[in-house]
Order: sequence, then C-alpha cells, then structure tokens
Amino acid sequence: MSRVTVVIPTYNRARYLPGAIDSVLAQTYGDFRLLVADNASDDATHDVVARYDDPRIAYVRRARNLGITANHNLALQQVETPYCLIVPDDDLLFPEILERTVAVLDANPRAGMVHARFQVMDAGGAILEANQDWTYGLVADTVESGADFIRESMLWSCRVCASTALMRMEALPDPPFDQDDFPAIDFGMWLRMALGWEMAFVAEPLAAYRIHPGSHSAAFGPPVGSGYTQRTEIVTRLKEVKLRFVERFRHRLPDESDLQARAARSMRRELIWMARNETLPERRVGKTVRALAAGIRIDPRLAAEPAAWSLLAGSLLGKRAGSLLRT
Repeated sequence: MSRVTVVIPTYNRARYLPGAIDSVLAQTYGDFRLLVADNASDDATHDVVARYDDPRIAYVRRARNLGITANHNLALQQVETPYCLIVPDDDLLFPEILERTVAVLDANPRAGMVHARFQVMDAGGAILEANQDWTYGLVADTVESGADFIRESMLWSCRVCASTALMRMEALPDPPFDQDDFPAIDFGMWLRMALGWEMAFVAEPLAAYRIHPGSHSAAFGPPVGSGYTQRTEIVTRLKEVKLRFVERFRHRLPDESDLQARAARSMRRELIWMARNETLPERRVGKTVRALAAGIRIDPRLAAEPAAWSLLAGSLLGKRAGSLLRT
C-alpha cells in the first residue's frame, strides 16, 4: 500500500486542473496515489482526467454538488494511506514537497501535520511573491507544540497554507472539516488537530498558491495584490469560530481568557486594516472616520487601539505625521 494520498477536490476547474495533476505526478517521492474528487462538475473536468493514463490516479465524481465541506470529508474517507495532502485544483505542488514533508512526519511521530512556505501566483501563473508564509514569526524549520500553535492562531486569520500541509490521518479530528466553521473550514480543523498533536513547519517554499477571483479563498474578500481582502462578515465569522473552539474545548485549554482576548484583538486588527484599505489612496478624513466608526460599532474597544488613532492622524495631519505618532 502507498504511504501518501494526494487528494485534489475539484469543481469546474478544467482550466487549472491539468497543472495541479501534473505537479502531483512530477513528485520526486513516488510512493503515492492521487485521488481526484469531482464535486459534480459540468465542464470538461472528466475529459481532463481521462487524458491521463497513470495507474496511480483514481477519479470519483459526485452525483450532485455536495458543497466543499462534504466533498472534502468524503474524499478523506477514501484515504487508506497513513499520510494525506489535499491540494486545491488551482494550486501547484513543487516536485520535492512529498519527499520533504514525509521525512518530517516520519522523524516526528507526535506531529499531526507539517506545512511549509509557498509562492503566490496570479490567475495566469505569474509569481507575485516568491517566498511567503502565514506563520507570522517562524524563520526556520520548527515543530510547534499544539498549545503554542493554538495560541498564535488566535491572533491571525490562518497560519497554514493548506496546499502545503501533509496530514497524518491518525491526527484528523472527527469530522475533519466542520461546516460550522465555513468558510474557514481548514482553520477550524488545524485548531482541533492541535489539541492532541504537534504542528511542524518547513521554512522553504514547497507549493504555489494561486490568487484569483474564483477561488474558495475569495469568499473572504476579493483578491488584492498577493492576497485577499477580508469583508466585515468574514472577520467577525473568524472570531466566532475561534471563540466557539475555546468554549467547546475549554477543559483542554490552559488559559481560556487569554485565548479569547487574543481572538478579539485579532478581529480589531483586521477591522483597522480594512479601514486602512478602504481609505486608500487619498486618506480623506470623512472616509477614515466612517470606516473606523463602522469598526467601533462591531467592537467598541477598537477606539482604544493605537493603530486606529494612527490611521486617523494620518488622515488629519498627513502620512508623515501619522507615522511619527505611531512610533
């Protein structure tokens, strides 16, 4: 039996799917199988997969579209290998990702998952960022304790690029993806996995993450540059996911109040960032005040954040004065 299953969940992505499949078949690590889980596509997806004559590829097509969460979970039920990597149908794996990440999980039996840095590319494949990660601080190969991973995750929208994440099947929570976390279904899974497992990180790019308006991540907000903006409802939704996790597993978490405070702080930071983006490039005072007021209505404590006052000062006094005030 193979040691790794690569799953490509797909829906109407015949344009990008060949690139994803080719990137899996080009792996330097050969002991894998590839499962393409087609969520009832009505484009040329079936024909794309049929062109491949490779015994490692299995194709399953849902009779109807089940939604992203159910399609992912059903695909995982078909995995019989110890390790699994789910790669979106619009992303690309680098040839050495399985070789590198399998070695990490083999060497660290308490690691439930290993993820890595990545490149960011646009819809056409042009590289926007050559070496990116969402760990916000890890600069070398690291194995984080589950507690540290959870604590840091409370401060951010997500710390894992799922396209790089090789998972130990034994470590998956039940269910792996929870519809209650939608659209941040992988974020909730990482938190629940970290309750009982360490989380490893490889500090080199091992995949390419595609930014485009039709991606699942675009549910968080439209693409801007090498990332996505976040709408107010998504920012508040992420806080709800975090607080529900803390409430549900409070008996297994060391400092419930600290985790709750960090989740709230993360939302306020995102609200300020949204206000900043909404007022670019003119930084008009009225627009800035309205954007900040909208955030304060969601969380009144935003009014005490230095970054909010710095943004307002930048509108009133100019960019230079705002920077000095922030300092």
